[in-house]
Amino acid sequence: MHVGAATTLVRLIGTGARWAGRVFSPGAGMRPGKRPRGTVERANRAARVLVDRMGDPSGEGWFGVGGSAAAARYGDFYATSTAVHAAVRVRADAVGRPPFKVHEVGPGGVEMPVEPGHPLQALLDRPNPFWTPAELWRATETYLSLWGAAFWGLERDEAGTVIELWPLRPDRVRVLPDETAYVRGFVYEHAGKRVAYLPEEIVWFRHFNPVDEFSGASAVAPSRAAVEMASSALLFNRSFFANSATPSDLAITTDETPTDEQVAEFYERWEARFSGPGRAHRPIVLSRGMDAKRLGITHREMEFIEALKWSVEEVSRAFGVPKAFLGDLQEATLANINAEERFLWRNTIVPELRLLEDAVNRTLAPLFTTPGGPELRARFDLGVIEALQESENERVDRLVKLVNAGVLTVNEVRAGRGLGPVDWGDRPVERKRDRVAPA
Repeated sequence: MHVGAATTLVRLIGTGARWAGRVFSPGAGMRPGKRPRGTVERANRAARVLVDRMGDPSGEGWFGVGGSAAAARYGDFYATSTAVHAAVRVRADAVGRPPFKVHEVGPGGVEMPVEPGHPLQALLDRPNPFWTPAELWRATETYLSLWGAAFWGLERDEAGTVIELWPLRPDRVRVLPDETAYVRGFVYEHAGKRVAYLPEEIVWFRHFNPVDEFSGASAVAPSRAAVEMASSALLFNRSFFANSATPSDLAITTDETPTDEQVAEFYERWEARFSGPGRAHRPIVLSRGMDAKRLGITHREMEFIEALKWSVEEVSRAFGVPKAFLGDLQEATLANINAEERFLWRNTIVPELRLLEDAVNRTLAPLFTTPGGPELRARFDLGVIEALQESENERVDRLVKLVNAGVLTVNEVRAGRGLGPVDWGDRPVERKRDRVAPA
């Protein structure tokens, strides 16, 4: 890629991605017909109309929706909460497992896999020089789980063809609503710089937020209080044991009123005798008229273990991940582990995969559709997921029964499976010798 004043590759260090983009410095002014100061144009030609379509970057409209401090805090829970980390990792690893395949939609809605080397399939198989498809999907699901939204920045070549996909940190992306077009664009903000994207240059994934439709609904939000309570309990325990398990709420009473000098001397002697693990469990010797009392409640009364268990349960509910997958194996058996794995896939992962598919098919797939050519549709191949195989067999048995009962024809079943019709498949099965054998 040529690097010059007009086409410069912008690398934002620490973002986990790179973009060739138009960058605006905060407060940069712009006169009509002039390029704003501090601007670096995108390498692709399509973004040359960016300023005209999105307006003055110094205006209020550029502040958009998203990128709040509260949302940024959600990412910290991945590093500080064991339960949140486990739940996000389980979901991200699951989403990264099934292959993502592109199909052409033929007559009657029949989907056929594209030929090897198709541009869209090649892009999804190698999203950029540094990321594998599984890594891209894991990052996308991690962002969705923590922030309720995820964004792919589309990098184009000089001809305008999308050649790379880069995940963007959601807490740094602002959505610019528009009264007529719904979304005017997106702005990525980091290190005092702004990278602007047109709507067609972003693949936007999000969980619906009933409070703000332009911001995703994070799974951390409803469990935040429980997670913070567990973190505070762990920090309290760490401080307790770091101080030789000596309670900080210990009160020393005396019959006399000590002077300030006597109080200071007492503290010095106390620290010298009991401070640090090497001086733990030494006996306390008090003078006549002095007494030691606990002001707070004991660890047993605080029920720390129960509080931590409750935090795991809240995270399990919010993220849709069974407790056994968060390390709580107290009630786990082989039978219920298998049942919980099927529950995870059917009720959490498969709906999430459909959401991801819809976003790609809405924004990215149409960019590779040729005029007059078939519609392109990308789907995850769930045939490789062991936890869904039993349910697939049950589904086949049900379809066989419906065919044998004359409710469905063979061609109707084949159409539902994305297969083409057969000559004999339109007549209902009536005679016993025509019945289809179950799988």
